[in-house]
Amino acid sequence: MTDRTTAPGARAATPVLSVRRLVKHYGATAALAGVDLEVHAGEVVGLIGANGAGKSTLIKVLAGAEQPTSGALLVDGVPVRLHGPIDAVAQGVATVHQDVDAALVPTLTVAENLVLADLARPGGGVRASRRAIRARAARLVPDGFPIDLDARVEDLSTSAKQQVLLARALAAAPRVLVLDEPTAALSVLEQQRLLADVRRLAAAGTAVVFISHHLAEVTEVSDRVVALREGEVVGTFTAPFDGAELVRAILGDLASAARTSRAAASDGVPFAGEGAAGGRTPVLSARGVRAWPGARPVDLVVHRGEVLGLTGLLGAGKTELLEQLVGARPLLAGDLEVEGRTYRPRHPADAVAAGLGFVPEDRVRAAEIPDWDVTRTVTLPDLRRVRRRGLLDSLAERAQARAVIDALAVVCSGPRALMSSLSGGNRQKVVVGRWIAAGARLLVLDEPFRGVDLGARADIAALLRSGEVQAAIVASSDPEEVLEVADRVLVLAGGTVVGEVRPGEVDADGLAALLAGATGDRRPADRLSATGSPDDRSSDETGPTPHDVAAPPSREPEGASR
Repeated sequence: MTDRTTAPGARAATPVLSVRRLVKHYGATAALAGVDLEVHAGEVVGLIGANGAGKSTLIKVLAGAEQPTSGALLVDGVPVRLHGPIDAVAQGVATVHQDVDAALVPTLTVAENLVLADLARPGGGVRASRRAIRARAARLVPDGFPIDLDARVEDLSTSAKQQVLLARALAAAPRVLVLDEPTAALSVLEQQRLLADVRRLAAAGTAVVFISHHLAEVTEVSDRVVALREGEVVGTFTAPFDGAELVRAILGDLASAARTSRAAASDGVPFAGEGAAGGRTPVLSARGVRAWPGARPVDLVVHRGEVLGLTGLLGAGKTELLEQLVGARPLLAGDLEVEGRTYRPRHPADAVAAGLGFVPEDRVRAAEIPDWDVTRTVTLPDLRRVRRRGLLDSLAERAQARAVIDALAVVCSGPRALMSSLSGGNRQKVVVGRWIAAGARLLVLDEPFRGVDLGARADIAALLRSGEVQAAIVASSDPEEVLEVADRVLVLAGGTVVGEVRPGEVDADGLAALLAGATGDRRPADRLSATGSPDDRSSDETGPTPHDVAAPPSREPEGASR
């Protein structure tokens, strides 16, 4: 763990950004305990750590959203005090936060969002005409950014919103750009494009702090990697990076447990000691289900003791299929069975009654209420379990919440802790764990690991294999995640199944290439069934091969795009 040696003149002697002995207390809790960090011009520094390690607090301090308890920030060697986000930008530090929706005004146009800081500033032109606003925004957009200035933000995809935030940050010509989980909601191809943008910015001299839970992209784009744990820097690493060493730095004593969980998942070891051979009882069967009108029919079966993975690029149909399985949207076609019984959900309550638990893709807006505490969040799906003589039993509620906290090692102050006070990984543990408390037999999880650190991911994966549930369906756009947790993985494109792989048959890079249509080694849907056996449907009922998708851009740094 030593600094990379560089040729004379390759790096300026004075870092663009220096963080020295930074401390931040929240009451008696030290979120940051003496953090040191340096970033030089043209350098990408990756910041890694488990949820609760202090990354979010450090980002807030760098963005001017929080004031440190002690310590110093220096820009170009000069001490600065960032009194707010506008002050941070004025000092040359721009931050793109993970929650894109919280940073944009949905009812305004892209142009209005780009110049929002100017419009909000006294005398900044709040009465400027739309034409003037658009002209000002057009001057701010870097070359090569495909942004429709007249589009309303609420109509944009997540990746397009990410582009708007990045363009807004770059408009200030920052010396330092802080990117907080910038790829969390992007497809594989969109991730590669963003990483290419980061490399181009660094080549142009921008200092970049890159925060991500995905080690592969951190090591791909970073010159150095700094690991945080419990508010302290526990390691600084330089290329070539050792993935196992980074995992140990993130997890500490938990690293061996995480590797054991990952190895079990990769080997397809079913939970609860059940055999992996065929002949197991189907927990859920779907035949002829369509992701949307006109899509080819999909058949799938998930067996007892199995974790079935679904993967595909954004728009492949994963969410559309899962939401039909749990009654969150109408079943367009086909037949469903749960444990051999006909099942046709018209409402999520029907799914709960049938023993299905669902964690949606957007857990913050669709699966939790930030002002609720852990207890209310855990007991919400099935209040009958904590009701006594028609009234809620507070002791039973807290006991149920405590059971989830203990089973998934949720880091919080206790059952009465507000969900908003928990880190992202711990909030996800609560949302997943409550279905165990509700007695769900089949868990249906849509992008459950988005924004979740390795430790939380390992805890959730272990829960899926613990015997607490009979089976699980896990949808993820991330090849590494889905291969880590699933026994079988169905590949979707255009709303239909176009292939099936198993861990051990393909690695994450191979699956990513398959998703991008960049390999010829793929099986068309008319030759493959989602039940793990050849499909006996006639050829006129089968689905198409994947649509061709452009290959990711070159990974070589290019000229400046600002």
